[in-house]
Amino acid sequence: MDNICEQIVVKSRTGSDRIKAVLVIMGMAVLSAVLLFLAFITGFLVFLLIAIVGVVGGVYLLNGIEVEYEYIVTNNELDIDKIIGRRTRKRMITVDLSKAEDLCVYNAENEPEADATVFATTGLEKDAYYLFVQHSDYGKVGIIFNPNSRTREAMIREFPYALKTRLQKSENNSENIDNKNADGEKQ
Repeated sequence: MDNICEQIVVKSRTGSDRIKAVLVIMGMAVLSAVLLFLAFITGFLVFLLIAIVGVVGGVYLLNGIEVEYEYIVTNNELDIDKIIGRRTRKRMITVDLSKAEDLCVYNAENEPEADATVFATTGLEKDAYYLFVQHSDYGKVGIIFNPNSRTREAMIREFPYALKTRLQKSENNSENIDNKNADGEKQ
């Protein structure tokens, strides 16, 4: 049976993204105002045409600030694509999940060592995971991303047996701890 799962995650806007958007809007407004003024004074409609092209270019740049990541699990491969402005798709990395070494909750303070790191996250540490995988070109790769439970389950199905059992044991232990805290007694 094939193991296929797709998930799209939207990157949250940061302060620098907001500053870029404000600068694009301000540049678009100033350029349009100057060109419309010149078109009105001189009577050259070329300035009006350039103002329209400037507005269209500004809208194009504003759409380019939006970033999404798509995680695609197909059998034993994980593909991560970056989608910019819902118009441009770029493959960031493809990894073989059967060569995975670890999957853990991401913590920025205790970031483990890797030869290469791929950031495909929402920008928030909440629900972020760190996947370590041996890659043929990049060596030990660390992928920071936000897979939902369905995507994690699809990935874990393809992990090596030792890693799969270790993750299942730790998951069972965390469930027991949660049950103890909820019930106030041992189970």
